[in-house]
Amino acid sequence: MAPVEVFFSYSHRDEKLRDKLAPHLSMLPREGVISAWHDRKIGAGTEWAKAIDDNLNSAGIILLLISADFLASDYCYDLEMKRAMERHEAGEARVIPIILKPVDWSSAPFSKLQAFPKDAKPVTTWSNRDGAFVDIANGFRGAAESMAAAARDRQLAASTAAEVSLPTAVLSHPFELEEGGGQVPLDSPFYMERPPIEKRCYEVIVKPGALI
Repeated sequence: MAPVEVFFSYSHRDEKLRDKLAPHLSMLPREGVISAWHDRKIGAGTEWAKAIDDNLNSAGIILLLISADFLASDYCYDLEMKRAMERHEAGEARVIPIILKPVDWSSAPFSKLQAFPKDAKPVTTWSNRDGAFVDIANGFRGAAESMAAAARDRQLAASTAAEVSLPTAVLSHPFELEEGGGQVPLDSPFYMERPPIEKRCYEVIVKPGALI
């Protein structure tokens, strides 16, 4: 089963906080639950805008790292966040806001979503920031594991359906219903081969001296 793709949407001014959060999520990639991506993973010579769009559109979970700088960024807010919410509303991905710093986000499109850390208390206001990151990691794990389980269920259902599906030859060669009455032609798709016992009886009967 492929891991759930996770996209980090953040302001570069919050990069240090993103780097502090990432190690607290490191067990999930090790366990094969998620694969994380952010724009610092774009390789040299790659079209950065296309790389961001591709990963944003394929991610199963999109983390919005919220701060004043995030809300003030046209790229973060108008492009990444709005596209993330479109995919969330369409049921294609799950958006999770992570509140990094104090800021008024009450009227933002993502304000209706469950945010982390606990009670949406900004990370920078915690007396122990590691405690905030652990709280985020615990909440995020639940979301990631539930999405991974749902993906496994869909894959299992698809494989089960494939096993009980009609043979390819029948599906690729549709046939018309035949009128009832008389014998069924040997080349008819409705012809059922006789049980082996009848064939063996016939082979015995046709032998010279057979007793009926």
